[in-house]
Amino acid sequence: MKEKTILITGANDGIGRATAERLAARGAHLVLACRDEGKAQRTALKIMEATGNHNIDTLPLDLSSFASIRAAADEFLAEHPKLDVLINNAGVYTDRRELTKDGYELQFGVNYLGHFLLTMSLLPALRCCRLCSRVINVSSALHKKGTLDFESLAGDNPPRAYHGGRAYAQSKLANVLFTMELDRRYGAELTTNCLHPGLVGTRLANKKSGALTSTVWSMYKPFAHTPERGADTSVYLAISPEVDDVSGRYFDENQCLQKPSALARNEQLARRLWEYSEAAVGEFLLRE
Repeated sequence: MKEKTILITGANDGIGRATAERLAARGAHLVLACRDEGKAQRTALKIMEATGNHNIDTLPLDLSSFASIRAAADEFLAEHPKLDVLINNAGVYTDRRELTKDGYELQFGVNYLGHFLLTMSLLPALRCCRLCSRVINVSSALHKKGTLDFESLAGDNPPRAYHGGRAYAQSKLANVLFTMELDRRYGAELTTNCLHPGLVGTRLANKKSGALTSTVWSMYKPFAHTPERGADTSVYLAISPEVDDVSGRYFDENQCLQKPSALARNEQLARRLWEYSEAAVGEFLLRE
């Protein structure tokens, strides 16, 4: 892994940090892409101390802002000729309807749409590793409870009532649909897979949720998987030769192939989501 460059979003905490630590221990060149650059830099220093790997960079990235994503991609492309592995790991959960800086429902915007723009913006570096680069999207088994309500994704047409769990499931369904469509469009040049990390005791449901959700989650966390265990499948998909030629698939927390929901396998829905996403981020996309 010493000559591999790996970018991980949300790498300063939870599953992302655990993933970064394990890949650093294997000698990979890591780029920790995080909203809070100070936290990212402190995390990088701690990982360097723990692993002896000093080839770790940080990259400021706010997935709720298309301008920030475009700037982060441009900075990466200016400094790195290739990207071997992109791990779209960062995520957010909230009980209240909030909007991104560009006017999209926050969970959809951060968990999916921001990663769509980031991935598409980094294609030049991913395609430099022709036939060997990997895109890994951290989804969730909750995608099976998700549907796509295109009418409510932008701020100008909110739903009658907001349900954080449904919005989260929707964003994770989008992750799987994106994986399948990215494979159909670019499968000759790179592999792309998605995963369910298991029920992991991170701070995801503590950061922006209400008091009740946060309290219940805090009580349940000790019985969930550790972030280190939750990183197993991300690490497996990043480094294992067993998946060199595997693409467009969904893996569980035990690194086993699983069938995603029927909606997640719907090619027409995946194409519609892709077209919606291209239109949403259009002015920030590089044109080939």
